[in-house]
Amino acid sequence: MNQNFKLLSLGALASLGLLGSCKQDPFDGIQSHERAITSFTLDKGQIGVAEIARTTADTSKVTVYVVKGTDLSKVTPTIETSYKATVSPGSGSITNFAAGRNRAVYMVTSESGETRPWVVQVKDYQSDLDGTWKVSSLMFQYFIGEGQSWGWNGTKSAASNMPDAAKELDNTLTFAVTGVTATGNLTGTFTNNAGTDAAFGDFKQASGSDFNYKFRRLPKSSGTFLRDFTDNTLTFNPGTGQSKTIPLEFNADKSQLKLSFNVQPYDIDWNGSGAKQELGGAKFFWYTLQK
Repeated sequence: MNQNFKLLSLGALASLGLLGSCKQDPFDGIQSHERAITSFTLDKGQIGVAEIARTTADTSKVTVYVVKGTDLSKVTPTIETSYKATVSPGSGSITNFAAGRNRAVYMVTSESGETRPWVVQVKDYQSDLDGTWKVSSLMFQYFIGEGQSWGWNGTKSAASNMPDAAKELDNTLTFAVTGVTATGNLTGTFTNNAGTDAAFGDFKQASGSDFNYKFRRLPKSSGTFLRDFTDNTLTFNPGTGQSKTIPLEFNADKSQLKLSFNVQPYDIDWNGSGAKQELGGAKFFWYTLQK
């Protein structure tokens, strides 16, 4: 009986092995016609990720931004292509972009043998963040009894509930890029200037309730920043106890910038006034800046 069990087990294993050997690549016998560059990264000076566009069947372009002054005479790009495609010059080949007015052509060949030229253009990066921005508004969004039928929410000017917050409205923020990290993100400095009244906003109600712990999220004075292109965020004073990371939101022509802070904890004083409840129930607080 035990011998039969062993024989049965060996037979089952053999069947499983046969089934495993029959597993096939679903794309076996199908040739790919794809001939695209999917990623292009320089070995030095690059800022952010390359912009890859195929505007027509015959026009394909990669735009790479670099720190101004980057030596482009000996550049070693890392190139990724679509499934089973090849590229010439190959990934890791030294390219002299300077000789071609910061342009080079790469030929991508699909598995099926079809080709497509890709024009790679390297440009100096012009920072849309650099310069001086004026604070034009301070707004907050609140939720009271969120998810409840009796609840309410809204958006208000911070000065409507905290009058001295208006002192922030003549402030300016100045950003200046100073360098680039190994991963293509930007480092720089910022200065928060108190404006003509030489005063920063004070986030207190007229009654004296102090909400600076929630709304004083933008650092006073000056510091450093890190701009991360992978998630489009800005970190003030990275690596310190005052570090704050927020999303960067520009309007279409880059003349307006929104700096939005998450201002939880959610701590509503149910015995307080409606205005106090709104401040306790605030989740987001943002500066709108104009260039």
